[in-house]
Amino acid sequence: MKFLVRTTLLAGLVVGLAGLPAIAAQSQQQQQQKPQPGQPQAQPGQQQAQPGQQQPQPGQQPAAQAPAAPAQNPAEVKAYKKFYDLPAAQAQDIISAGGDFLKKFPDSEYNSGVYARMANAYRQLGNEDKMFEMGEDSLKLNPNNVDMLSLLAYSIPRRIDPNDLDSSQKLQQAEDYAKRGIQLIPTMIKPATMPDERFAAAKNEELASCHSGLGLVYFYQHNIPGMITEMELAVKLDPSPDPTDQFLLGYAYTQAGRYADAVTPLTACAAQPPMASRCKQLLDTVKQHVKAAPKQ
Repeated sequence: MKFLVRTTLLAGLVVGLAGLPAIAAQSQQQQQQKPQPGQPQAQPGQQQAQPGQQQPQPGQQPAAQAPAAPAQNPAEVKAYKKFYDLPAAQAQDIISAGGDFLKKFPDSEYNSGVYARMANAYRQLGNEDKMFEMGEDSLKLNPNNVDMLSLLAYSIPRRIDPNDLDSSQKLQQAEDYAKRGIQLIPTMIKPATMPDERFAAAKNEELASCHSGLGLVYFYQHNIPGMITEMELAVKLDPSPDPTDQFLLGYAYTQAGRYADAVTPLTACAAQPPMASRCKQLLDTVKQHVKAAPKQ
């Protein structure tokens, strides 16, 4: 399994295609808990560096000493380490241990990370409501948690019903998360123990999620050029592109009349479940347009 695997939710995405019936594009991938490289969150046992004290000048009163960092609670650190060390596959154990930690240490500096890991666990179990709840709670504590920014940017547009009264608000929220993630992810600091290539792959997959979510926001906003730009990046950055993203890129090309460009992504997704039949259906239509096009 890849070091960092972008989640594809089990979601119904209804897209109206010109000349074709409305289709429900569904995709589902299981993923292990993603590490959060570059997160500014402290790890168990780390102490903050103390600021240097300025020496008073002759005739001056000594400067007020900066307050020392609060001492860490050994029990809190031990509990968080136990939670963090749980295998990603043990989703139910992560949820249970995370809930216990939050009750016992409601003001812990680690709580954003706890909520984030619980969000991923709920995602593995298919509980989207709790996944969104935990993701939002994590971002309230740490608005720059890029793992949650990319998760929610990707996931929110795939759950929206455009007929809902709050759909525009949700799309705006997804757009904000995606753009913030795209801005922050390139600035992430590589952990010293992580190889360069793994860190680069991790960043690219987080970025792919953000671009995918933003591309789908642009679909709902009828911004086909913007959708093409974002879906091209999503497919390019992910070493194993999501078939749904490939379908959406092919659809966007089709809407722009770029039938020849649509052939490649649609051919790729036509060979992969769960999008194979939908991609093949659109691919057949695209090939007819390409065949009918005047020879250059």
